[in-house]
Amino acid sequence: MSKLFKTPEEAEAAFYESIERADIQSLDAVWSTEDNIVCVHPGASRIEGRKAVMDSFAELFADSPALSFTIVDTLYTGNDEMAIHLVREEIELDGQVVSIMVSTNIYHVEAGGWRMLLHHASPEPDSAFQDEFEEYHRFDQMGFDDMDDEFDELEEPARPPVLH
Repeated sequence: MSKLFKTPEEAEAAFYESIERADIQSLDAVWSTEDNIVCVHPGASRIEGRKAVMDSFAELFADSPALSFTIVDTLYTGNDEMAIHLVREEIELDGQVVSIMVSTNIYHVEAGGWRMLLHHASPEPDSAFQDEFEEYHRFDQMGFDDMDDEFDELEEPARPPVLH
């Protein structure tokens, strides 16, 4: 018998704990048993269908170091049958934050408990990167072509690694 999650928050906690432990069976219990589930790992294409989603996590668990997640800046909305969680995932490796993702997790009620329908994670935009290139575009639009050379030499800051 599958575990029943009484709240979407309980299902979400189990989702991240399963990833931290690389426990595919626990993760399997979090996801809906329906075939219309979707997962988008950072920088990857959309994965549709239960088997494909579970296979993607099994592959991830085989190749990934042990990670730890801290969920911050949460925003919840929904009703009695569906919940949408917008979260920021601070991902740590050996006690150091190595990546920050912004994620959307959607849950629904199924067979008396809450189950995940969708997980979509993307790297958090780098505000320093945005500031530098917004300045470049502002000058470019004002016609300061002689300043283009200075900004052409700017390199994109290193982005955090994509880990899940």
